[in-house]
Amino acid sequence: MTHDKPASPPALTLPPPRPVPARFLRDYLRTTEVAELLGLSPRTLEKYRCVGEGPAFLKLGQRVLYARSDVEAWLQAHRCAHTSDDTYTAVIDARRARRQEP
Repeated sequence: MTHDKPASPPALTLPPPRPVPARFLRDYLRTTEVAELLGLSPRTLEKYRCVGEGPAFLKLGQRVLYARSDVEAWLQAHRCAHTSDDTYTAVIDARRARRQEP
């Protein structure tokens, strides 16, 4: 009588890390690139430019560029630890106020 050991589960392997596209490593990014990084639509960034809500941008003729450092600073300024955080409530209050404007 032989006692076979139960087969061990296969080793968990993680997929290799996805390479970061070179265009995201540049110092200045276009609207579509920033939108993709932030998970927003380019139209949302256009709206943010109109109301002064998004990251600082550069307007060069017809082209709009965002400095990577400005995008990162904007993200850091919007960090919240919880929904009672002053930053979170300020953003919500500002949105409500804009919706009530005529």
